[in-house]
Amino acid sequence: MNEAKTMRRLHIIRENNYERMKNLSFKMQIEIIRTEAEPIKKRLLDRMKKRELPALD
Repeated sequence: MNEAKTMRRLHIIRENNYERMKNLSFKMQIEIIRTEAEPIKKRLLDRMKKRELPALD
């Protein structure tokens, strides 16, 4: 996993959501972040699982 690339993506997401989120309650902000992070988390876990599986030759 390219950590610098991932961090850049997270930074862009935060910048894009700042205006929308600054007027929301803290609880709503957390819920939105969790919802948006779920597909990223799933994709990363899938990649990790693929790397752990032995090659079937």
